[in-house]
Amino acid sequence: MQKKFRGKMQNKFSISGYLKLADLITIFSLLSGFAAIVLFSRGKFSEGMIALLFAAFFDWADGQAARLLGKGTAFGKALDISDLLSFGAAPAVFISAILPNYFGYATAGIFLTASLLRLARFQIEETKFSIGMPTTLNGIIFPAIYFLQKYFIFDNFIFVFVALASSAFMLSSFEIKKII
Repeated sequence: MQKKFRGKMQNKFSISGYLKLADLITIFSLLSGFAAIVLFSRGKFSEGMIALLFAAFFDWADGQAARLLGKGTAFGKALDISDLLSFGAAPAVFISAILPNYFGYATAGIFLTASLLRLARFQIEETKFSIGMPTTLNGIIFPAIYFLQKYFIFDNFIFVFVALASSAFMLSSFEIKKII
């Protein structure tokens, strides 16, 4: 079945009919998270952290674009599961790279699972507030600790603490007013 979209006939299930500006920005966030994973896996941690910051920026920007252009769409909300890659998998790969042992891998696995569960809850709850810590904050917390580590000489095990604390906050049920 075809429908008219922007003056052209298209299949009603064409991806171009679903995509909005905010969705394209979400894709930039996803690609920034993917870049962080590639960089972390190659030992380029500073560059990976910068890519993670870009992912957080694009995640913020997609929300702003959705609000400025009208109400967000169900398709856009479904795309938010891409945050699992940027703010769950990327930090988990980082933890695994700097702590390549069972303790690091277990911490990364717990963190990744907590990120998935937080995002799944976000997908099914319709609220005007956030429940638990948003996963996007990991795109700010991990780079902040990483770059502060250069000045305060933290041991890499600080990231175990950060990941486990972040996991607990993501899974908690406290309510946070949405600020962006």
